[in-house]
Amino acid sequence: MDIKLLVVEDEPRALARYRNYIELYKGGFEIVATASTYEEAIKAFNTCKIDCIFTDIIIPGGTGLDLLEYVRSKKWDGICVIISGYDKFSYAQKAIRLGALDYLLKPIFESTFFKMLDKVRLKMGIISPVTNKYYDQLLPRYIKKAMEYVEHNYDSEIQLSSAAEQASVSAAYLSSRFTKYLGITFIDFVKYYRVQVVKSLLEKSSIDCSLDEIADKTGFCDSSYLNHCFKKLQGVTPRKYQLDYHAKEKQNHQSSAT
Repeated sequence: MDIKLLVVEDEPRALARYRNYIELYKGGFEIVATASTYEEAIKAFNTCKIDCIFTDIIIPGGTGLDLLEYVRSKKWDGICVIISGYDKFSYAQKAIRLGALDYLLKPIFESTFFKMLDKVRLKMGIISPVTNKYYDQLLPRYIKKAMEYVEHNYDSEIQLSSAAEQASVSAAYLSSRFTKYLGITFIDFVKYYRVQVVKSLLEKSSIDCSLDEIADKTGFCDSSYLNHCFKKLQGVTPRKYQLDYHAKEKQNHQSSAT
């Protein structure tokens, strides 16, 4: 089932660019409504089934934050991404308080947009850990320490107790605070991080590479479990992801050569 989007943007060129990115991504997204003003956005929200809202922070008649406040007042628990041309920490803070998934600064290039769509897809199944720099500034030191522990030990067996020791807090405290700050359990973060490493290895490896070897290098017990976790987070199998990636790289190379 496609993720239904409401895109709120008053600049026609920017809206066209976002449409193009979503079409290129091919990841199960459908724009069911667009709006160029606050009033249009409210009307679209009240008449369409919306899973996710992408909104500029400054729109005629209001702001993206006003829109997010409105939809939250209606008990809507969908996903919202704020797009802004303003590098203001106060905006990001309010977006976080209102439960925005991400706060992206213009100009937004394809790679950044695709990463954001990855995060949206993850939240539809497993809520993604935060990587945005604004969110990162708000994370306690012990959370960052636990995340660093995963980054350095993803290829080995990871225990919550070991990460807690590294972060100088109890396992129970780390578990509860990790979920509070990142919206994801520590164990799910480990799976998420390992899948990101798998993606990188698949992109750098030949099509006939061994998934058992990749599983061994990334801390998965076997290729079957790797397949299960990868498909749950990415929506496709590791091999399908790799084939699609190399096909796109080949196409880009051919285009640049002509």
